[in-house]
Amino acid sequence: MSQATAYGAAQFGLADESSATGLVIGSLSWSGSVETVELPDHIGCAIGFATYNAKKDVTGDGIIATKGTGLVGDLGDALTLANTTENGRTRNSEGLGVTPDANAAVIITGNTISPGQTAFESGGFSGIYLPFVATNAPVTLS
Repeated sequence: MSQATAYGAAQFGLADESSATGLVIGSLSWSGSVETVELPDHIGCAIGFATYNAKKDVTGDGIIATKGTGLVGDLGDALTLANTTENGRTRNSEGLGVTPDANAAVIITGNTISPGQTAFESGGFSGIYLPFVATNAPVTLS
């Protein structure tokens, strides 16, 4: 088992994500955003402003954990990341200023697999977290 000793109060390292993603995670990123609209007055100057549709774009990359297994999770699947709630923080909704639905989760929207002649096979995923969308009971249409 590998081990690191960290000094100071800053966050160091990542929790293991190999069972959730199939990757030995090298990096994860949560990027929050909202849509905006301005209320113009009679000459076009903004006199009001609204934000709505808070969300987080989530990305991760790393090395494929097990040869022959590859990525875990298909496009459109819900993804539960161990690093989402590291140290009592909830990174999915942190900074959005909203109380999310208890069943909201990251939905996988893209993935990459990159084998190399002289490198370990790497991979990555992208996803979206919409805090008001429950993902525990999806309906499959055919």
